[in-house]
Amino acid sequence: MDSLSKSNSFTHLIVGGSRGIGRSLVDQSIQAGQSLSVLSRTPPVEQSSGCTWITGDAAKPEEFTDQLPEKINALTFCPGKVILGPIRRLKAEQMLEAYQTSVLDAFTLVQALLPRLDGSVVFISSVAATTGLPSHCAISAAKSGLEGFALALSADLAPKVRVNVVAPTLTPTEMGLGMVGGDKMIPLIENKHPLKIIPAVEEIAGTISFLHSDAARSITGQVLKVDSGLSKLRLNDR
Repeated sequence: MDSLSKSNSFTHLIVGGSRGIGRSLVDQSIQAGQSLSVLSRTPPVEQSSGCTWITGDAAKPEEFTDQLPEKINALTFCPGKVILGPIRRLKAEQMLEAYQTSVLDAFTLVQALLPRLDGSVVFISSVAATTGLPSHCAISAAKSGLEGFALALSADLAPKVRVNVVAPTLTPTEMGLGMVGGDKMIPLIENKHPLKIIPAVEEIAGTISFLHSDAARSITGQVLKVDSGLSKLRLNDR
């Protein structure tokens, strides 16, 4: 089965779907004809027809679970506050905020949805979870925690629910470009990657769709890095 070939009986909840990777996944899921619910703290600039859009906070599932389907075949969790800064400037409150939005909110939501989950869960991490990068202490700690949570969760929920993680490098989203200084920095950043490219949001969304699909029915407990080789490869200069 194609990674996007799902009927409208396939229910998908995307958390954090108002922009970036989440919004691209929303568009792909609508095109695939899935029965789609999207949760975000703020409504999107343009709401898409073909899905149920819910404004809410993942940390407070009691406020919106009555708007969700009784059975959820796919859950994609995209949120996570990106906090950058060298250790000498970071505050404990920032470390806690990064952990809260990446790990505790994911835990709270999954626990609340346990009776409804039946299929696949995918979390969004970062290449920074396992690659030492300057000024990434907060996000590295938070996403490392998320990956550990996902691994243990995959054992807890097997065999009924598969749990995986997608860990991209920088992607050219509004947030990502804002962190590095805009479009003008893309060539420099691409050159740091062995494949000399950075993935488009559609590529990350497509990877998530694959992990939710029947083509990945034997994959669980994995962290799939879409990082153009950044975390594993070191090439000779040429």
